[in-house]
Amino acid sequence: MDRQGRKLLVLDIDETLVFASEHALDRPADLRVAGYHVYKRPHLDAFLDYAFATFEVGVWTSSGQGYAEPLVAQLMGAHPVAFVWSSARCSTARDWETGHYASEKRLAKLKKLGFALDQIIGIDDTPRKYAKNYGNLVCVREFTGDPCDDELSHLPRYLAHLDRAPRIRTVEKRNWREQLLRL
Repeated sequence: MDRQGRKLLVLDIDETLVFASEHALDRPADLRVAGYHVYKRPHLDAFLDYAFATFEVGVWTSSGQGYAEPLVAQLMGAHPVAFVWSSARCSTARDWETGHYASEKRLAKLKKLGFALDQIIGIDDTPRKYAKNYGNLVCVREFTGDPCDDELSHLPRYLAHLDRAPRIRTVEKRNWREQLLRL
């Protein structure tokens, strides 16, 4: 297990937990942070209550720290967040086929904080960011502000399944929504 006997859940922010835009959508924003209109993904509050009750929770975003920290403070309130990491903690990798560069979240960096790789679950909408962390990612659909989105209402049931697994990396996480039908 991790350093406190619970698995670590690493949450992405943008397009995973919230949608943020410089321009308002057709409804008022839930929050305003660093000049952005921020829309919480439906079921976010219930999801966070579940996550903090079950896991140790950290946040790792590709966004800047000046945006990430105040947003996490507003979203998570009094919940104890293990860490809030921003783009400065991401690694840059080159795609040799396209020549483009992309940021990656290399979970091995969390070993310095006392977390074991086989006890870490990443929640993100961008699989490329977890390219070096095979077996840790639960990929959620990108959230673009749709008020009918229901992704976070299904995720706790799947995470309960992962919480029972002795080693996260050995559990197949692709097509997790379909797996719910068999659980």
